[in-house]
Amino acid sequence: MSRSAEFSRKTKETDVSVYIELDRVKEISINTGIPFLDHMLENFAKHSKLTLNINAMGDLEVDEHHTVEDVAIALGKALAEALGDRKGVRRFGSSIVPMDDAVAICGVDISGRGYFNFDGKTGDVKGIKGENFEHFFDTLCRNSGINVYLNVKGKNSHHIMEAAFKAFAVAFRDARVVEGEDIPSTKEYMD
Repeated sequence: MSRSAEFSRKTKETDVSVYIELDRVKEISINTGIPFLDHMLENFAKHSKLTLNINAMGDLEVDEHHTVEDVAIALGKALAEALGDRKGVRRFGSSIVPMDDAVAICGVDISGRGYFNFDGKTGDVKGIKGENFEHFFDTLCRNSGINVYLNVKGKNSHHIMEAAFKAFAVAFRDARVVEGEDIPSTKEYMD
């Protein structure tokens, strides 16, 4: 069983394509036009131990919002497709990731019901406003069917955001592990 997916999204504001493989680390290639977002997504792929290719062109002359949002939509849809019916997955994962002055605590449930619960705050980093950092995760969760609890603390916004992406990556890596054949739910149905 190959857990991989491709998803493309083209609108008047953006053109995004995503390719992901959950069970093989082959290549990480990220180009969104927003260097800091590229760095965060590279961290996600590296610490999730997966293959990820993202290409995006957006109306960055307006601001980063549409690109951040549509990358999150496309990545979320690709994750949902790659996870499939979630049969046999561990389902839950958690992590605590410190980074210098910052720390991120993340819990993940790949139940099929996407929800983002965020506790903490962050400022802007060159290329991404703090509000769009939160919007990225919320949009990703809703489109992937992944439930994420994320708590962040720290002084430096770059460190806070990076710790958050890494904590999400480690928790997701653990949750997606296939360790059986059953649906991991008393309902025998995910969603």
